Amino acid sequence: MALYGAAVACLLIITIIRNEIQIWGGRAATVSAQPAEPAHITTHICSVFGDPLPYAVVYVGGRVAQADSTGLVELAGLSPGRMEMTVFAGGFQPLTLEVQLEPGANSPVIKYDTGLWPESFMADFHIYYSSEQRALLGILGFANGTAEPIYVHRAVLHTPQGQAIADLLDTGGGFEYFAGLSSKIRMVEEPRKALLWPARTWQPGEFAPIPGVFAEGAYTLEVHWGSEAEHNSGQYQVLRVTSYLDFKLSGNPHANNK
Repeated sequence: MALYGAAVACLLIITIIRNEIQIWGGRAATVSAQPAEPAHITTHICSVFGDPLPYAVVYVGGRVAQADSTGLVELAGLSPGRMEMTVFAGGFQPLTLEVQLEPGANSPVIKYDTGLWPESFMADFHIYYSSEQRALLGILGFANGTAEPIYVHRAVLHTPQGQAIADLLDTGGGFEYFAGLSSKIRMVEEPRKALLWPARTWQPGEFAPIPGVFAEGAYTLEVHWGSEAEHNSGQYQVLRVTSYLDFKLSGNPHANNK
């Protein structure tokens, strides 16, 4: 700590001397150039799906800052210029990008194509209720952050009480729907029906409306996915994601993320 304090003190003294006064041959000359206005970063840290990542950590210009519970991070007093910015979040791959910091406010976009990839496989799942259609609607997407293709076999929606409502892939043409969203995604029939999801591919979508009367509460999506070997053997990994149904909310849950 003593060494760190001494180094900071030396830097402070050098900065003051350079910015305020120059001494040559015993004469003092006021420096005319004014220091550049510092740069400030204000942005939301999000995944490739645009979901905020609470408490993500940002490292840039030798400085470290942590996002709040909404993914918002603010960092002031940075030197303008081009530098690397690295972002860390639990369960996600570190992201490093080059940013050009201008004097004053800066808001680098860390979302969608520039967002964080999952370490492995991730499902994007949000539900809401449409009173006009009297149906349960929702957003469904998958991201494969690995270097190998994976197979998505099932995506079963459960009520807050644990009752299965529907397989969102096997009903309403879900398999065909996702295979039609991207030329990279394929539907396979053998040895069982699944979506062949390529490496480093993310794709958002929606699931077909589910008519009926539904109660508010936490709904769970159970996704069965696996490697080629796991798909061939029928031994899938299971991922569970929860989304809370609130009748006061509707529309795209990503719309309010800046």
